[in-house]
Amino acid sequence: MIKRLLLISLVLGVLSGCSLVDSVNNSLDYTKEATTFINETSQFAESIPELAQQAATNTDAKETLTKELEAMKTRISEFNGIEAPAFAQTIHEQLVGLNDTLLTDINGYMDQIQNGVTDFQNSNIVQTITKINETMDMLQNLQP
Repeated sequence: MIKRLLLISLVLGVLSGCSLVDSVNNSLDYTKEATTFINETSQFAESIPELAQQAATNTDAKETLTKELEAMKTRISEFNGIEAPAFAQTIHEQLVGLNDTLLTDINGYMDQIQNGVTDFQNSNIVQTITKINETMDMLQNLQP
């Protein structure tokens, strides 16, 4: 009887330990995913102005610009769909809100491109990405 209680206690202890390990792994996975996403948005923000300038006179560049915008929209949707750990829930909600704004900015810019305007300076994309980067800084300060 005592052996069974010890065995049950051991099993419960191991299972709760696994839960803690899973929690830490989920936190690390989320932080890694968020960091990767932020780096991708930063690279996107750096590459788009030059591509937009080229798109003004080059139809191939215009097509590439459109593809890059579509790819970022897909990536935003993917990131918005991930589940954040408890410690990052508020930050994730902020990122999702900023991502929704970024989607609106990208859609607006794509509408401009369809109308023949490739002037990137009038878009709010870079400003929104700057806010996303600032939010990521807050996430890194919250890591468990």
